Amino acid sequence: MNGYAAIEGAAVLVVEDEPLVRHYVIDILGQSGFEVIEAETGEEALSRVAQGGVCAVVSDVSMPGGMDGFELARRVRETYPQTGVVLVSGVMEPSQAHLPAGVLFIAKPVRAATLLRLVREVADPRTELPTPPAEVP
Repeated sequence: MNGYAAIEGAAVLVVEDEPLVRHYVIDILGQSGFEVIEAETGEEALSRVAQGGVCAVVSDVSMPGGMDGFELARRVRETYPQTGVVLVSGVMEPSQAHLPAGVLFIAKPVRAATLLRLVREVADPRTELPTPPAEVP
């Protein structure tokens, strides 16, 4: 627990404009015991994070509207530094220099085990996370 009080009802916010991909990521997280909320744009995502209770954000890099995933990640990390961010893209793989501090990256197609490991790595340390599923040999 790292000495922090647990955040009641902490959720992972999935930000993806493509419905099939969004539902796939939501299913992975939900089946692993995470509470999941969703958004389609960066602006909607910032509004959801501002409401509180978000321990991590999983966001596509390319989104409609005026804010891409890099800008969303930067703003989340500046305003809510305890909230972790994982960026996802099937088009580009940014260098570490392009990622805001503390932000991790995963390439599409997303593998469930990798996504879960990264979300656990970046999640707000005050959050009680669901127990990880047992490894299958």
